[in-house]
Amino acid sequence: MNRFSIKDLENITGIKAHTIRIWEQRYGILQPKRTTTNIRFYDADDLRLALRIALLNNYGFKISRIHEMKPEEMTALIGKIADPTFKLQHQVNELIGHTLELDPYGFEEQVNAFIDKHGLEFTVEKLLFQYLEKVGIMWMMDRIAPAQEHMAANIIFRKIAVAADMIKPSQKKGKQVLLYLPAGEIHDLSLMYVFYLLRKAQQCPVYLGGNTPLEEIETFVSRHHPPYLYTHLTSLSNPNQVIRYLHKLSTALPSDTVAFVSGAILTVTDLPGLPNIRYLSNLTEIRDVITSL
Repeated sequence: MNRFSIKDLENITGIKAHTIRIWEQRYGILQPKRTTTNIRFYDADDLRLALRIALLNNYGFKISRIHEMKPEEMTALIGKIADPTFKLQHQVNELIGHTLELDPYGFEEQVNAFIDKHGLEFTVEKLLFQYLEKVGIMWMMDRIAPAQEHMAANIIFRKIAVAADMIKPSQKKGKQVLLYLPAGEIHDLSLMYVFYLLRKAQQCPVYLGGNTPLEEIETFVSRHHPPYLYTHLTSLSNPNQVIRYLHKLSTALPSDTVAFVSGAILTVTDLPGLPNIRYLSNLTEIRDVITSL
């Protein structure tokens, strides 16, 4: 775990593999280690260095200058650059470093400082979603350990949950929205953030969380008749599975109950047109729906 191939570095940093090889040969930078069977690999320190190099290189600094810098010189240079996009990407890279080091204290301290300066919503939508996108790439490549991913995800979840808890619940003035993830879905950061947004919009969200069987949804709906549901799909394994689930959900709900469905998995298939299912493709759409209920 946390051994990266040259293709992994390309996927995570955006530096092309052939460029990395040229840098290795010409400047002696990002030199790989080798296993006992002579297979090349890069470790977590190499990835952190590659992220810093990519950041500076994309900002216009030539590799011929970067490779001459000592670590403290590189840190000082990064600290002097005031461009907001550059600083945000650096923050993302630092969070990845804390994750690889299994450093919950450094991770949480950085997130807290960013929230204090920019607020929760900017932190989640601009910093943490970008960070989670990169971690997702590493997860799909099996290059990050469950403990590392869970450490970071639980810190982020707690920040959002605490912020939501500080908002006084609407006393039946808003619309009730049932929030859940289907059976097998456990990654509920997006769900908790939508819960926060609904509370802030003075709606009445009910949070059931992850891994909720459809039978439990039917029980809740039959008893409380919420006008809206929201779910987020990430783990369903293939388009056919997604389509089958959407049909089952549509059939299980009354015709006057609308289920909002989001998730990257929806982009890999032609979605069925179902009368009580509405698809949300991005956070902007989710926000618009919440404010217009």
